Amino acid sequence: MKIKLMYFGVIVLLFGIVITLVANDVNPERKLIGKWEEVMWKYEKLDSSEDNVFDSFRINEQLKQEISRELVIHKAETWEIMPDGAVVLHKKDGSSEQLYWRLKGRGHVLKLFGHGDSLEHYQIQKLTDETLEIHFNSDLQARGIIKMTFEKAKN
Repeated sequence: MKIKLMYFGVIVLLFGIVITLVANDVNPERKLIGKWEEVMWKYEKLDSSEDNVFDSFRINEQLKQEISRELVIHKAETWEIMPDGAVVLHKKDGSSEQLYWRLKGRGHVLKLFGHGDSLEHYQIQKLTDETLEIHFNSDLQARGIIKMTFEKAKN
């Protein structure tokens, strides 16, 4: 009887811990909502040798324009992500454009749509209260990953 009571107590304790952890977990969608300012673009080659230090570098404006030719999203400096599924892209020239967003997978894939037939998918690598880092693949010159880093705007 004591053993059954101990097993029951352990199961209730574990169940309580799991419920507490799940209840205190912040939904990635809630963390994503807000105004994000672009801080940096960085390019990393996938097919690189270990001794080549130039396979990872910051992207200048000209290369950024070439990469983003087909991607409407990357011409914006500030992304304002709304809770209703809209994202407003504020550009350097003061204009803005509205698209729509969804999180896919386990909350690690950001899907943007609403500009013609194009769909854009980004891997969310880091999402904290202050920092957002997303990656997308590029076939520019050599296969690589573009890392975009954003910081939460201070309103």
